[in-house]
Amino acid sequence: MIERVYLKEYVTFDEVELEFNEVELEFSKGLIVFTGPSGAGKSVLMRGILSIFGFFDVNAKISEAIIDNKLDLSDYGIETDDEIIFKQIKKNKSRYFINNQAVSKKIVKEIAKKFIDYLSLREINEFQSENIIKVLDKIVAEKDYYVKLEEYKKLFEEYKKLKKKLEEIEQNEKNAKERIEFLKFELSKIEEINPKPDEFDELMKIKKDLSKIEKIKEKAYEVERIFEFENSVYEFLDMIEEDSEFFSNAMNELRIAIDKAHEKAEFLENVDIEEVLERLSNLQELIRRFGSIEEALRYYEEKKEELSLLENLTFEKTNLQKELQQIDTKLHEIADYLHEKRKKAAEIFEKKLNSYLKKLYMPSAEVNVKKEALNPLGADIAEIVVNDIDINTISTGEFNRLRVALLAGKLEYSDEEKTLFLDEIDANLSGEESMSVAEVLKLLSKKYQIFAISHQPQLASIANKHFLVTKNENKSFVKELNENERIEEIARIIGGKEKSQKAIEYAKELLKAGNG
Repeated sequence: MIERVYLKEYVTFDEVELEFNEVELEFSKGLIVFTGPSGAGKSVLMRGILSIFGFFDVNAKISEAIIDNKLDLSDYGIETDDEIIFKQIKKNKSRYFINNQAVSKKIVKEIAKKFIDYLSLREINEFQSENIIKVLDKIVAEKDYYVKLEEYKKLFEEYKKLKKKLEEIEQNEKNAKERIEFLKFELSKIEEINPKPDEFDELMKIKKDLSKIEKIKEKAYEVERIFEFENSVYEFLDMIEEDSEFFSNAMNELRIAIDKAHEKAEFLENVDIEEVLERLSNLQELIRRFGSIEEALRYYEEKKEELSLLENLTFEKTNLQKELQQIDTKLHEIADYLHEKRKKAAEIFEKKLNSYLKKLYMPSAEVNVKKEALNPLGADIAEIVVNDIDINTISTGEFNRLRVALLAGKLEYSDEEKTLFLDEIDANLSGEESMSVAEVLKLLSKKYQIFAISHQPQLASIANKHFLVTKNENKSFVKELNENERIEEIARIIGGKEKSQKAIEYAKELLKAGNG
């Protein structure tokens, strides 16, 4: 819940500081109502509060809100305490912080949506099938049901993956023939060359050695003349009484080197230089295309595997179709089970919803659950129908009362503690209708913290906290009202600027009834 809001230099407000944590009714989250003359800045103020949570652009120099929700923000890398502080600073650009850690506006709104619902004038999200089904699932509230529902969700995710894979196979099948021919051609070009790792470097060395074979042979014959003087060296070393082992070792090493040179020369004389050059040319073509022989071999293995897959598409497709059919059968079996449970839950919810619609002077509604195609929550589509009226075309007053009834109907089945922002939820309603809305919102305030803007005395009279927004010389102000000030404000709403004694007495009656 929001405990405190602070705005500085915000549009026509110099400074706003509001405290909301003094509502001490047992189990109550509080109904907080803003009233005031038209154009004073009530909607502007509400937008300012919502801008702290990323719902609108920040226009205040400094804005801050403290909430006491026990949110786990570890996924965002944000440390949390008993309180969470949202703060924005606007200079050349807006900067957002949560617990003094800089974050993006997108992250701020994503986190805020976990505990804030903003019901703008024509918000229909709560009437979407998915949201209604979630309420019905909570009404069922059976362990076996939730086990089946989780089983369905996992199976449906697997079903989607296999379905996508089958679609890819079927698409590949259309292009498989042409692709197979291409892959065979690509593989054959590499197979014809049949490259080996490090082969190119070895052939380049042979090519280099071939260019100097005659010089090697010539030099080897020239060096061999040293052995003609070998005995003379031994005699000399003996005369001077020097050990001849070092010379003997050196001469043996020299003989080995000369033998290797002759062997190499003999080998190179048998090498077909044209064959080496042609082989190098083929390998260079692969290197030019792939970057290296290793990359060419890697490409070859990849395409060989792809060819194998394409040639086995039919077999894989048949197996995949069988697996999908098995999952499809199981999904429909579970979906049928869920459908029957939801139909019974819809009857319960319909009665609950209509009890509130009756209080709100609205016609009865039907909660319909119809079976259609498989979807992530089953095979059900849920809808709320009011006298066959299209929700998108009903009047604003009817629409708002339907929304209030829906929120109240969900109340005992919801485990969420949220803050609701309602902008003139009782607009365009008669006094009797306004009172019905006020009474239902009072009930909702046991579960939710509610911020509401109102031009009606009924809602203002039952508020846990009542704030007045006024404007003077193009400056807006907001203050919390005490009991006497509330009587004055409610009387103004009833009778306008010229408050009659009758309006004041009626205001007292409303306030007394609202606090009774």
